[in-house]
Amino acid sequence: MGESWPGLDDTDDELYYNVGKMRAVADDLEVALAPTQGAGGTREGVTGSVESLNGYFSLDESHIGRWPAASAFAASVSTLIPDRSTYGPYYMGSGHGLAQLYQAYVECCQEVVQAIRESADVYERTNPPQADAGE
Repeated sequence: MGESWPGLDDTDDELYYNVGKMRAVADDLEVALAPTQGAGGTREGVTGSVESLNGYFSLDESHIGRWPAASAFAASVSTLIPDRSTYGPYYMGSGHGLAQLYQAYVECCQEVVQAIRESADVYERTNPPQADAGE
């Protein structure tokens, strides 16, 4: 077998976490998430923000095609929205289902950033002499 991960065996070896590296990873993830925040551009220049996905992105059969897989995908990420006009009882939303999934993904990534930072804080408080040793 290969090497075991530190801390998963029953040896008395000290397990070391580099607090500086942990914080650097959290910072890098936060920078990578920046384009998902805010207005995110216009119809001509969408940056990938959740708001731009809601405002400018339309995912339905007219945009991606009517072949079976495209049609099924469009139906799975769109939302049926009540239509109180004369056009019928419901119409397909413009990719709102996909936007909801994307928002959930962004929120999970933000939680990971926070968890890394909290773990670094706890480790630094509980193991101050070793917090940045061994860099």
